Amino acid sequence: MIKLLVALALAYAGVVTVLYLAQRSLIFPGARMQSMRLDHPRAPERLELATADGDVLGGMLFRAAMSHTDLVLGFGGNMQDAEVLGQDLAARLPHTDVVVFHYRGYGPSTGRPSEAALFADALAIYDAMVERLRPERTFAVGISLGSGIATYLSKQRALAGMILVTPFDSIEAIAKEHYPWVPVGLLLHQRFASVEYMQANQTPVALIAAEGDRVVRLQRTAALRRRIANLVFDRTLAGATHATLYDLPTYGSTFREAFEALRQVAPSLRPAAR
Repeated sequence: MIKLLVALALAYAGVVTVLYLAQRSLIFPGARMQSMRLDHPRAPERLELATADGDVLGGMLFRAAMSHTDLVLGFGGNMQDAEVLGQDLAARLPHTDVVVFHYRGYGPSTGRPSEAALFADALAIYDAMVERLRPERTFAVGISLGSGIATYLSKQRALAGMILVTPFDSIEAIAKEHYPWVPVGLLLHQRFASVEYMQANQTPVALIAAEGDRVVRLQRTAALRRRIANLVFDRTLAGATHATLYDLPTYGSTFREAFEALRQVAPSLRPAAR
């Protein structure tokens, strides 16, 4: 019996150790995926942004036809190609400047992804693009993992609003649901605690969730929803899962409604001329 207990304990310790060491690849699986450069249907301006610690981020700017327009910064999911996200947002928001960057280690961007790095990069992207474009208002779109980045950005910089798609309260809470037998709180060092960044945060929020989401379950979105002080749009799409949400015909119309709801309540945050 003692040998069996020791064997089980060692097996448990081994599995926990593997999960601890593999957490970066579990949270950022897209860093292992290839990215295909997309210049159609809209050809973006290609961007490069040097980070403070020496990495280089590759990004895209889709310019709107009108001048003095709003700006949307897009932050995608952990397996989402920024090329696809950029084209998608540009198609849905043709009258808005759209900027999307590849995360560190994704596509042409160098370095390794981490919570701290992606948060720092979001601030650098915001500062560089607002300085250059001087938009009337700046919005963010955060999808899945990107919702954690968007909420952090909204706490640190002036956003006129943000659309959060399949958002969560924290990666820690998600991990505890999926691995209830693992001491997640002691091991996890990539937390993306959106619930903390929405505390006393007055940024207008439009929320889109998937009814059948098994990755970010509805209770995780609900926990975040309860912390949102300025929720201006809230829609859960029936028949949608975490992966199929974007294929539904209703997603496009819902996204447009969400952005219009933000535009109606968002004040002008255009920086003063220097």
